[in-house]
Amino acid sequence: MRPIKILAIGAGGLQRALTHKFVHILNERNLYNGGIFVGQPRGTEKADAFNRQNGIYHVVTFDLSGIHNIQQVSSVVGATTLATETGRAQFYAQTENPLDLILIGVTEAGIAKGELAMDVLDETLYRYFCQHGADATLCVINTDNLRNNGDVIRDILCNAYPKRSSDYAGWLETNVGFLNEMGDRLVPQVYAVPDEIQAAARAQIKGQDELITYAEALPAMPLVLEDLDDMLRVPFSELQDDGVIVSQESIEPYHDWKLLLVNSVHVPGITHKGTLSGIDYVNEAASHPTFAPHLERLMRGYAEIIAADIPIAGKSAKAYTLEFVDRIRRVKDDNARINIIETVKLRERAADIVRSPNYDASTELFKSDFAYSFATVLRFLTPHAVSSLDDYRGITDIGTEYEIRDPDRTIQDILRGAYGASQIDVKGRIESIFSNAALWSPSVTAWPTGLDGNQDFMARFGQYYHRLVNGETCLAVLKSIATRGFSDK
Repeated sequence: MRPIKILAIGAGGLQRALTHKFVHILNERNLYNGGIFVGQPRGTEKADAFNRQNGIYHVVTFDLSGIHNIQQVSSVVGATTLATETGRAQFYAQTENPLDLILIGVTEAGIAKGELAMDVLDETLYRYFCQHGADATLCVINTDNLRNNGDVIRDILCNAYPKRSSDYAGWLETNVGFLNEMGDRLVPQVYAVPDEIQAAARAQIKGQDELITYAEALPAMPLVLEDLDDMLRVPFSELQDDGVIVSQESIEPYHDWKLLLVNSVHVPGITHKGTLSGIDYVNEAASHPTFAPHLERLMRGYAEIIAADIPIAGKSAKAYTLEFVDRIRRVKDDNARINIIETVKLRERAADIVRSPNYDASTELFKSDFAYSFATVLRFLTPHAVSSLDDYRGITDIGTEYEIRDPDRTIQDILRGAYGASQIDVKGRIESIFSNAALWSPSVTAWPTGLDGNQDFMARFGQYYHRLVNGETCLAVLKSIATRGFSDK
């Protein structure tokens, strides 16, 4: 068995199809000799499956035309749950090993003081320091796509958690590399994968695999890491042929492109519109005869702004984003999996467009497409029930109720009771939302103002949101935009 050199907090599909797979490739090519020990934050089923299967699982590369490849991955050498005291003790015991890396693979909601993953990371780093001393070095990678995600983790650990000792605080600052990361690969939940694809995969895999991971083919840039101080000992830089980039310079432009040209295709691009219109799957919404041309217009407009604001030499913003539009049309994935943590997603993926100095130069149709897209997400965040203040359920255009899962209730509380509201009422609500700088500021660098300074955006948004909470469907509003454009009358 390979020595444990990497700890992973999180047992999700993206980890298995991205970082774990790349560690496996490095091991197979004799470029590295390290195993991963996994801690499952909630529950025990994945940790138990890893242990039953001796860490072996399969990554099935597929699209709607069928299976293209099945790869057996064997980089995981052990696992435990983090949901129990016994499980956490087993995880912390792994700090006795000389480690190279800790991976954090939880959603945005788990990256905050007091969340289980962050508590475990704090304790793990302290125990590693106690075991190996002030000269030891280590890297941490947060594989969720928050902007400057490494800096976010460092800031929380250094400033929000108690300083256990001055020596430990100094070690965190100088000897732990919190690497900013950009990761990209579509990994749908198993239940969204077509039954025929699942049946064909099981037929080809010998034996039982409870951790089959279904994913699209690797995109052109699946993993970009910022290693400013050259601290990373896992040689991901050897995987350039797989599109991996390890940079000793800031990767902020790459991360901005990922958030604004890829992640925004989902939110605010298509998933909430699909759900509100009764379309369950991303690929179907993105191929819908009305939504499809709108999505392409929207992302072309995004690309023009981003190419002007954040150019990357030798790369096309338009090609990058439209490639992702094509990707989501070829892989079945469900909107509900993506429709969560909307406040953070809008801040990370849409606020920059509102603030851009190049917004005014955009076409009138893009401005309307963009404001409408933003409005559909807030329409999704509008609670349907008025009587119960703890009832956070919305209602689709076809009358189906759904749970609003964004843990930040600020926007939802402001919008409660907005159905049937007058234009004056709506205007007051949205001014309260968009003037709130805290909602629209990144975790690391606060903006002094909100988004309400863009009056063109505010006018368009207000009109579309008012229509969406006064009986018009998402599809009806979009059709009027495509045919008549915007009028502030």
